[in-house]
Amino acid sequence: MRVRGIAVAIAALVVVVPTALAAPPTVTETQIDRTRTLAASPDTCPFPIVVHSTGTRRVTTYSNGRVVTILPSFKVTYSNPLSGKSLTSELAGPQIVEPNPDGTVTVTVNGNDGLFHAPHVGFLFGDVGHLVYIADPDDLGTPIRIVQSTGHQDASPFPAVCGPLS
Repeated sequence: MRVRGIAVAIAALVVVVPTALAAPPTVTETQIDRTRTLAASPDTCPFPIVVHSTGTRRVTTYSNGRVVTILPSFKVTYSNPLSGKSLTSELAGPQIVEPNPDGTVTVTVNGNDGLFHAPHVGFLFGDVGHLVYIADPDDLGTPIRIVQSTGHQDASPFPAVCGPLS
């Protein structure tokens, strides 16, 4: 009986020791305060849109290649400089990227990746819920294959945001 107890203790150490020796993740926090202009076009609105993004991006990279990105207190505001009107979306997450044996990655997005409402109009655009897809590691934003999609994922905020911004 005592030998069995020692064997169990050794087996437990074999499981615990590699975990304890694994490299800790690296965490990078970046403050974002970026403004850019989307030109008027058939793919956006018939007027330029100023996009202002502010907040923190926290990226945690694990030794197994898993990368988790969260955006605490992050906002994106679309503004029409001609009308002075704007719409704001608070972002959340996380976005989790995990490498696959075939060289692709699995991208999981949980939560709010964009949500616009307008006064007296209501819901305009949403990229919210749970989305899992396979992607090329050099192009995380373009799904090769959707694995799971629950919630509401619109492909683009355009033209839905154009009316309330005009």
